[in-house]
Amino acid sequence: MKDGLLTWQSRLEAHFAGLCKQRLVGKPGHPIYALEHGLSISELNELAELLRSHIKSRRPSRDHALPWIVYAAEIGYEFFGNEYWQTFERRTPGWLEHGERGWIRRCFYSFQERFSGAIPSGAWANQFSIICWPITHAILPRDLQRQLAQVLYDLRHLFSAEFFESPLTLGESIAARSWNSTSRFQNLVQDPKLVGQIAAALLLQGEFGTGSLIHAGTLKRISQDLERERQARHWLRGARRIAQERAKVRGLAFGGHRIFKVGQVEEARAQVVDLGIEPRVVLTPADTNKGVWQVWLEIPDLTHLLLKFPAAKDALTNSRCVVTGASGAPLARGRCLYGTNRVKMGRWPRTDETLLRFERADAHLQFLLRTECLLRPGDIRLLRIASDGLAYESRSLGVRPGQSYVVASTRVGFDDNEYLRPVQLGCDGVHGTLLELPNALTDDWENLLQRIGLGQSKSIEVWPAGLGAVVWDGEGYGEWLASERPCLGVCTDHPVHSLVIALDGSTVDALELSPVEPGTPMFVELPALPVGMHTVRVSSRTDSTVRASALGDLNVVMRVREVLPWSPGVTPQGPLAFQIDPSTPSLEQLWERRVQLTIQGPSCRHVRCKVSLVDNDADHPLHSRTLPSLVFPVGPDQWTAHFERHFASQKQAASAYDIARKCVIEFRADELGGFTVEFDREFVPLRWTLRRESGRYMARLYDDTGDDTKPQVVRVAYETPVVEERLELASRYEIPCTGGMYLARTPGKLAAILTPPTNVGLENLRCEPRIDAPARSLTALQTALTALEDWGNARLPGDFLVKRRRFDVLRALTRHVFGLLGGSNWFQAEEGMRSSRRDLGAFVNAISRRREEDAIGVALERDGTILAESELAERVARFGELVRKYLPIHDKAEAHWYGEFALRLASSPIDLRTWAGEQYENGISYLFMDQTTLARAARYLVLVVDQFLESQTTGSELYAGWDWSWSV
Repeated sequence: MKDGLLTWQSRLEAHFAGLCKQRLVGKPGHPIYALEHGLSISELNELAELLRSHIKSRRPSRDHALPWIVYAAEIGYEFFGNEYWQTFERRTPGWLEHGERGWIRRCFYSFQERFSGAIPSGAWANQFSIICWPITHAILPRDLQRQLAQVLYDLRHLFSAEFFESPLTLGESIAARSWNSTSRFQNLVQDPKLVGQIAAALLLQGEFGTGSLIHAGTLKRISQDLERERQARHWLRGARRIAQERAKVRGLAFGGHRIFKVGQVEEARAQVVDLGIEPRVVLTPADTNKGVWQVWLEIPDLTHLLLKFPAAKDALTNSRCVVTGASGAPLARGRCLYGTNRVKMGRWPRTDETLLRFERADAHLQFLLRTECLLRPGDIRLLRIASDGLAYESRSLGVRPGQSYVVASTRVGFDDNEYLRPVQLGCDGVHGTLLELPNALTDDWENLLQRIGLGQSKSIEVWPAGLGAVVWDGEGYGEWLASERPCLGVCTDHPVHSLVIALDGSTVDALELSPVEPGTPMFVELPALPVGMHTVRVSSRTDSTVRASALGDLNVVMRVREVLPWSPGVTPQGPLAFQIDPSTPSLEQLWERRVQLTIQGPSCRHVRCKVSLVDNDADHPLHSRTLPSLVFPVGPDQWTAHFERHFASQKQAASAYDIARKCVIEFRADELGGFTVEFDREFVPLRWTLRRESGRYMARLYDDTGDDTKPQVVRVAYETPVVEERLELASRYEIPCTGGMYLARTPGKLAAILTPPTNVGLENLRCEPRIDAPARSLTALQTALTALEDWGNARLPGDFLVKRRRFDVLRALTRHVFGLLGGSNWFQAEEGMRSSRRDLGAFVNAISRRREEDAIGVALERDGTILAESELAERVARFGELVRKYLPIHDKAEAHWYGEFALRLASSPIDLRTWAGEQYENGISYLFMDQTTLARAARYLVLVVDQFLESQTTGSELYAGWDWSWSV
């Protein structure tokens, strides 16, 4: 056996040394991966048996380092994203007694130094400092192969010779396009160079200089595994065909490392202009009899912005988008990456206001949005009423006889005129006028149009022919998919010698159409165009010797956009419209009611859904159930209640949830179609699992951090939520019948899980947490806030009792926090109200004893019912006004921020740190040291609203009426 492993060691040394030499000569800078071992399946099995025989009785030896590296990488290739070391240990009896995780990492260090092996990179590699090595050296684990094939298929129309010149550039584009993939795949794309190499090798299959990117045998193996699934095979073959066609354009050779970087701000702005992200105005009739229209702003798809500027990924994918002037909630995270969005406007933005704002936008993105996401200069907008009854903004101010228009103006209004009829636009700051043109324009009409600021369009008509454009406004603006070749029809009603068609200002390849018969249409098919903005200019010649005269109003502005596949998030087209926030929710978020899901469809039609909890084998779910049908439209609260009642609260589902790897929900609506959404388990380096064994619960801690420091483990009871009991580190813990929270801490990392109580009767379904009141201090306050965050962020098991008990604990801790903030009198008032349910009026006098500040309590008592009935955004704005009026915070923005900070602390303290960011500590200190009156006033308002709504909470609310999901 010993000689056998040494033989394998020698063989692998020779193989990797030869591969390293070959790659250093052919492709310097491209690393070696352990999966490129060149062994057959039978050879791998023989090697594995020798290693298992060795480890049963002795420690692993450095003399066998390469066989162990190959073995570890092979397990990484089969990795499903949840239990690497557990799988390793199960397949390798004796490893727990004789092996060491850090030893495997040291072997990979040596492999990297000797053979220029790949080095894991990205935030994921920092979190999982040991398993990142075998998984990186597995190149493309099987559970990620299908996702890569899909992303490459989605990107296929963006492929070009230039696109493939650098694996890093290709990898960055894949990373940008995979923002809504699973967390495991996003871990992979944190190393864009590796992903680019894999993708280039898969797409070009060794041609065009890619032969030495990945060992031929390894590449063949990955390709064969990919093609075993029909859908993945279809995606990969489709992407390969286009990649190889476009790579031939310049005889592409790999080796360059040209990375797109914007050197100057103006250069970046030019790139954005080409992408065409300027919003446009659309009007919908609200009441045609009374001449009332509703104003909408149509936000274009911003996917191209993401692909062009990968640094904008965090803002575009992880931040809600606030539309200036919108009357509703901000757009959900990632919503702007799923096609166009129409947003109802309540106020007309000023021309200097940025229309789109993302919370996490960096300075570069903010500049681009400020310069290109503005309303175009001018005080009037021309909107043509189309055959569907909607009015679409025209890119020009030219009108055509026989058409109807709405003129939107920021002026007070036009002078009274028999030709003009005022209409009402449901948007502050803009006025509307209906303009119905006759078939022939008289001098009076022409004079009127001139006074308004409009002109008449010429009578050469251009329209999309063949496959219809995705968007066409009838006035020279259209959108086509990158997979199509645009075709235009051209017709003139007056004699001209010829028409000249020029694309993007080029006169070299201009097409001249002659002869031209008036009234006879001609058709022009354009070449395949890259994603971005293009202009087709139609010019005319009066005879063959006269230079063509450009007709400015005949510019056809074409926006070619990427083909958008469906994926979980938003489907804006078709009979079904599906939206989910966050865009890639985890299984834990689904179970803990932190997912906002909306389904729109034809009124009164039904949609059915089947929910399955699965482990590694999706064909045999742990538990599956078809839920009763729902009637369109389905809102977030309706879906949450339906899922909770018919699935999550079921005992079988709760048991399956604790061991499930993901949840698959299939929605079907007969001939209307359907879709499937997957919710994967969060994969973090320090995590707990919970299983029921013989009537008792067992908790197990998984530590994949690779840190030398062992986790500190504590248990906290529901009845004493700030008292920690230190536990010895163990592989698993038997849960006492009272349950509780189990916490594991390492430097910079924390994992917590709530465990259910057992043998619970009806008399003790709820719990009464006891919290001793320490002396009022900032330290005591911070300790209580930390406990709040721990309990609020701890993972919930399937047992429904735990949700109820956590709710009780969080409310008790919040009362405790405001007892420390508000003082003993306030604490006694809250305790008294909780025990006797007495009227909240007793709180008013406790808000402040300062004469100059007690008026805020009187105002809140007076307006309490009105505020409780108001929408949350309006309530927050009104509270900010009261803070500015009655408390010594006179700056409007400051008063609003501190007011919202205090309201969030009083109603939803778990999420406060995320919302406040770097200002969190300052906000807490300010309320404790300087503005306890503000803290008490905010708490009073939260309790007023909660009592008014009879504590009927929805979703993840702690207090009724305080759902902060509307806010960025």
